[in-house]
Amino acid sequence: MAYTITLTGTVGEVAFSDQDAERILSLLDQPRTALVHGEAFTGRPTTRIHTNADYILKIRTEIHDPKSAHRWAAQALERERKLGVYFPSKTWFVAQPDTPEQACVIGNLCPLLKPLHVTLAALGASQAEQGLALLEQLWQLYFAVAAQQELRLDEGLSNFGTDAQGKLYYLDDDTYNWDRFNACSHVLGVYLRSLAWLDESASQQLGALLRQLIVQHFQDKQYLSVLAEQFDKVFAPPKFAARFKALNQGLIGDRSKQHSNINSRYLILLADIHANLPALEAVLAFMRKEGIRDGLVLGDVVGYGPHPAQCIERLQDTQLAVIKGNHDQGLASGHFSERFSQTAQWVLNWSNDRVSQAHKQWLADLPPVLYHPAWMALHGAPVDPTFFNAYVYHMTFEHNLNALAERNIPICFYGHTHLPGVYARRGMDNHYNSDKMDLSTFQHALVCPGSVGQPRNRQLGAQFAVYDQTEKKLSFHLLDYPVDITIQDMQAQGFPEALIAMLR
Repeated sequence: MAYTITLTGTVGEVAFSDQDAERILSLLDQPRTALVHGEAFTGRPTTRIHTNADYILKIRTEIHDPKSAHRWAAQALERERKLGVYFPSKTWFVAQPDTPEQACVIGNLCPLLKPLHVTLAALGASQAEQGLALLEQLWQLYFAVAAQQELRLDEGLSNFGTDAQGKLYYLDDDTYNWDRFNACSHVLGVYLRSLAWLDESASQQLGALLRQLIVQHFQDKQYLSVLAEQFDKVFAPPKFAARFKALNQGLIGDRSKQHSNINSRYLILLADIHANLPALEAVLAFMRKEGIRDGLVLGDVVGYGPHPAQCIERLQDTQLAVIKGNHDQGLASGHFSERFSQTAQWVLNWSNDRVSQAHKQWLADLPPVLYHPAWMALHGAPVDPTFFNAYVYHMTFEHNLNALAERNIPICFYGHTHLPGVYARRGMDNHYNSDKMDLSTFQHALVCPGSVGQPRNRQLGAQFAVYDQTEKKLSFHLLDYPVDITIQDMQAQGFPEALIAMLR
């Protein structure tokens, strides 16, 4: 079939010539190359490829209308130039058949690169260093795109290839929405199960490499915990268990901070202190009076309130286990220009100059989740891989109870909503807000103690709860405190009136 070729452009904005059009026409005359899983050429059924010794021609068969085809090719070229992960001379084109009744096709021409999955599968045990160097290039591209553009490359090894100099490029035309390390964690499991040279030592080196690249691109060690949590859920056959453990060791090191052995009978449950020192002092006084020493702070020590440094220091003087919340993370990392309301941003910006670097480091080092044989604790929601961005509320609680059931966790303590209550499963799922509850009657329960520093259920005072680990009984509490002191301090610092009104 005869075609008229219109060259849209090259990814690297290098000049193309009539030879490119001639190559395209020559390859279109070649028989289709079979796509076989695990072989050199793989792909989706809607993709058609033609190859020779030097080039690969990829045809996209989704669009046939000429006007739409030219627009689609131009958009694909613009997108790939922005990503910066493709071979510079990759050229997009539209081929219009000379026969009017035949549909036009969109495609791209690229020099034939060596598929990464073929290269890595051929390596022996003594070539782990070479394999890790190639994987470093892959994850360098991957995390750069994720951090800068919130897009995900397809992590499959067949979607990457190297040129004659060993430089790695992305081969797939498609990208996907960034999923916060979910697909990444699963494909790492595939690597460990399928690459013979990835022994225990090489797996730990791969974990350390991932750690370095994640911190480099995301500028935040929190993401290491996110990936480690996701990777924990990946199936690890017994014969590969040592590799999985080694990768996690290289990625995040000692995870003992995320495991609690608090076995005291009574636990005090605090959440969302939000830099309200008088409210926190009232709860700490209750603890002293009742002789309670242990408990959980379920995130958001700072934010919204006028006493960030003082609240950090008071908690440092206790033996309470403190979990990181989204406001704690925002202040520690300096990333509070998004995912926060304007008033929240204002307070975090104000707080930034009123806490020391040591305070920020303390917040940064807080564990995002705690596991105990009888419960787990976090700020946000069990289904959220970031631990503190999602909410447990009437639209999501069943999904979160399912997550507890899948992981065989009876109780989850959480914060973030500023609303005390229990979502629980006992045959049916329901919401409970009694002052006293027996959690032993439930199969699974989600427990929020409310907010110490900024309740949102029209109750005035500091909210918290006490959990009896022996009897599995829960009691909710509300304490008066001198709220006028907090309000005066907020007014003196020019806090937004909306935040002050919430305390009234």
